[in-house]
Amino acid sequence: MKITVFGSTGPLGIELIKQALDAGYEVVAYARSPEKLRHLTHERLEVIEGDLSNRREIERAVTGVDAVISLLGPKGKVKNTELSDGVKNIIESMNKVGAKRLIALSTGSVKDSQDRFDLKYSFLVSMVKIAFNSAYKEIIRMGNLIRSSNLDWTLVRVGLLNNGEIQPLKVGYYGHGVVGVKISRSSIAKFMLDQVLSNEYVRKSPAISN
Repeated sequence: MKITVFGSTGPLGIELIKQALDAGYEVVAYARSPEKLRHLTHERLEVIEGDLSNRREIERAVTGVDAVISLLGPKGKVKNTELSDGVKNIIESMNKVGAKRLIALSTGSVKDSQDRFDLKYSFLVSMVKIAFNSAYKEIIRMGNLIRSSNLDWTLVRVGLLNNGEIQPLKVGYYGHGVVGVKISRSSIAKFMLDQVLSNEYVRKSPAISN
């Protein structure tokens, strides 16, 4: 199996790449700053340098892969729509080369019809919307672009991340008394990799926590 990872140079991206390589996957890491991955040398790892506006390199990165994993997300305040425009480029590139499976990271800001009212998440989303409104809008636009695509997508919605070990997961939808707020990056990476071979959450937006 071969996957492409966008958002590969952050802590979650590096953790996911390590788990993927340990599981025997071939990995294409798309990175604007490939030097951040120099410590990850492996015969099954290919690093492609490019930004999210480079359609030619994005198309090269998603050609011939079994799944694309996007870990893209805003950090703090954002001043443009670079991320959501990048997601649009990824989707269009996947359509062009015939890649179908997209597993993307998202947050509780993106609602699902199966959600119910959840006080903790309503508070967190409200804080993000007020303090980081431009980032909130990017998260929503990214989610809408993915959901409106004809890809076999899964939106993996998470809350507050930490650097803990892989732990048992709670999977469901907000407001049902199942999913909590905190989750480790290693647990997210494992769940997203599990979706590569699973159809359980195709065209769905599960929320996960430890």
